Amino acid sequence: MAAATISPPQPPQPHVLIIGAGITGLLLAQSLKKHSIPCTVFERDPDPNFRGRGWGLTIHWSLPQFLALLPQHLIDRLPEVYVNPEASEAGENGNFLFFDLQSGEAKWKVPPSERIRVSRERLRGLLLEGVDVQWSKTLTSFAPAPHQAQTNNNNNSTITATFSDTTTSTAPLLIGADGSHSRVRSLLLPSPSLAKNHPLPYRLLGATVIYPTSFAQRLRDIDPFFFQGGDPNGDTFLYFSFLDTPSSYAKRTGERREEYECQIIVSWPYKHGWRGQESPCDVPASMAERVRFMKSIARNWASPFHELVERIPGHSEVKSITLEDFVPKKGDRGEGANHGIADIASLTDSLLPVLQHQHHDNDEAALSLQHAITTYENEMIDRTGPAVLTSRRACADAHDYARIGEGSPLVSRRVMVTEEE
Repeated sequence: MAAATISPPQPPQPHVLIIGAGITGLLLAQSLKKHSIPCTVFERDPDPNFRGRGWGLTIHWSLPQFLALLPQHLIDRLPEVYVNPEASEAGENGNFLFFDLQSGEAKWKVPPSERIRVSRERLRGLLLEGVDVQWSKTLTSFAPAPHQAQTNNNNNSTITATFSDTTTSTAPLLIGADGSHSRVRSLLLPSPSLAKNHPLPYRLLGATVIYPTSFAQRLRDIDPFFFQGGDPNGDTFLYFSFLDTPSSYAKRTGERREEYECQIIVSWPYKHGWRGQESPCDVPASMAERVRFMKSIARNWASPFHELVERIPGHSEVKSITLEDFVPKKGDRGEGANHGIADIASLTDSLLPVLQHQHHDNDEAALSLQHAITTYENEMIDRTGPAVLTSRRACADAHDYARIGEGSPLVSRRVMVTEEE
């Protein structure tokens, strides 16, 4: 008679709960998946398209970290998400040009560096592939609190997340990647007031516009990716970016379209006396009023900056974006796509050695996770705290033309900031 050997029970494989299916949450999921660490992403939106089409983002100083986090098959497909794949394939990097919108003169140019300009919407779609995402999951609470789980001695080293539909999920680790109004942050910090963002005194309107090739080529001749500018007479700010090209659109859809899809942003200072008005100027209510307001701001700009705003169709959907920031504290992270990527790189560097090691002792596992999280938080706060303040200064400079100079972070070389200038 054959005898069977019974192996001792093995501890459960580590699992990670990720709150938020934005770029950073999905990038974290892909990195964990690359290293065979199971995870589940929970997103409050009902589906990937709920918030409409996104705009673009530039990955520059964090590009090496971004590529290191991705599995090779997704790296191979990155050209699918480039806003201008022809320019990228030709080795063009863009110039980060900043213009005087009144004279049309290019005032500053950021030195070229390795970077990619991508469609946020298409990048998100790529990062969703193969990831377990649970939609319509709004986090309402988690327990026990991280500090309790990390200090008790009763072998309870897991966190249970509860969602608005009353479902729950339990794992050793929960990570908040749920955006600027993070629910995880508000639950983690001891007071709701500590989780509030810092509002910035500016207002912003943005639209996605389709331009015919005949006009778009004029903009393409300025830069293949994007450019920006300021108005010395009104302290207003313009940001322009390509989002899609005719050949890229045809390659993805099989349909021919001789038009370029572009992103236009106009912002202004929210203060008394702006444009001679006694009260600060709020965002207009209707879409048509927003289009007219953007055109009134650009009325005296030089060509082609005046035309690119004047050509916005009157029926366009114009989004209003609230400008605010948050200086990270323990348990939170810095803002911005590049710092989000750096956060994920730092976090995975700290966590992977712990998650890949099977602990037989729950207390040991909890202590190891605590150490990894503390290591990550210390690095993240040192890096992103000054970066948020530098970004705040850049935003202030964008709306006060006289402040812009070689030392302004608005037009300085894009590098990772680790201390205040």
